[in-house]
Amino acid sequence: MTLPGAPATVPRTIELLDRAVGYARICLARVGEADLDRPTPCAQWSLRDLLVHMDDSLAALGEAAGATRLSLVPVAGDGEAAELLGRVRQRACSLVAQWVPAQDGPVALGQAWLAREVLGGVGALEITLHGWDVGRSVGADLPIPAVLALDLWPWARDHITDADRPARFGEPPAVSWSASPQAHLLARAGRREAAVATP
Repeated sequence: MTLPGAPATVPRTIELLDRAVGYARICLARVGEADLDRPTPCAQWSLRDLLVHMDDSLAALGEAAGATRLSLVPVAGDGEAAELLGRVRQRACSLVAQWVPAQDGPVALGQAWLAREVLGGVGALEITLHGWDVGRSVGADLPIPAVLALDLWPWARDHITDADRPARFGEPPAVSWSASPQAHLLARAGRREAAVATP
């Protein structure tokens, strides 16, 4: 399935990461230290849980820029609210700079090998989705830009499969063909466009 308006070619990973990080940073800027106990669109996760996950994911993506193998060992604990927020924001800010001189060749994840472009593209998708989750957690209306959603669609279509459900992603809600690119992207990831967490 291809969405109307989707690009004929997928943008380079560094471009997708740059735009994904830019969007996520806008969402992260809405979070205060008092918000970390709020629920999120991610089932059973508080905003603190989500930020810990983002911290780990951003650290792994940063490591992947210059390594041929990832350790898959999670980053250490979450720390105080201000420390966690500061660390996630800092990792997001530095990620694109780490990918500019990224090595060529695949990256080993356990026994599997992934092309670095694939790792970066899927990483951009995850950063964008979790940026949206963060925004919704604090009640902010910060839609994923339509062009970014369209550019990420091939990554969502090809890398979010039935094998990922229900462990990593919920069942996709029905959306009309004429729905926004964001609605289609979120639905593929098991999220509803109108989902708003309440404190």
